[in-house]
Amino acid sequence: MYEPGLLYARSPEERRDPFVAWRREDKAFFASGACHILAHMFLSLHLDEGFELIYIRPKHNLPGNHLYASNGIWAFDFNGWTHEEELLSMTRQAYGEEYDGWDFERLVIKEGLPRFIAKGAHNLRPPESFPHPPLERAYKYI
Repeated sequence: MYEPGLLYARSPEERRDPFVAWRREDKAFFASGACHILAHMFLSLHLDEGFELIYIRPKHNLPGNHLYASNGIWAFDFNGWTHEEELLSMTRQAYGEEYDGWDFERLVIKEGLPRFIAKGAHNLRPPESFPHPPLERAYKYI
């Protein structure tokens, strides 16, 4: 069963200190704070296979941002392979129970992760801002 990223939310200390966040288990690391790095690495390993970078953008500025790779049927994120419908349903349920009125938009990010990060509106850290190489860690996790 799909586990939403909410279950792995970073503590205030993990949000303040990237070295503390880095020491979390891989699943927690890629569930909260580095999902975009994992999705980017997955896409670079599966070029021309029909996968796209998908962004769950919560409405009303609520928590719950998430990026993953999907071909419209299957999704890949910190849980591994999941039917995308299950990922979206379980995410909506978990965040909806925690935040009244929580809902999201499912957006396909066409410009790629580096340009998406450069826009700056999403608080995503570029790979070089992590204390150690996150793309290497993502490669090993995949």
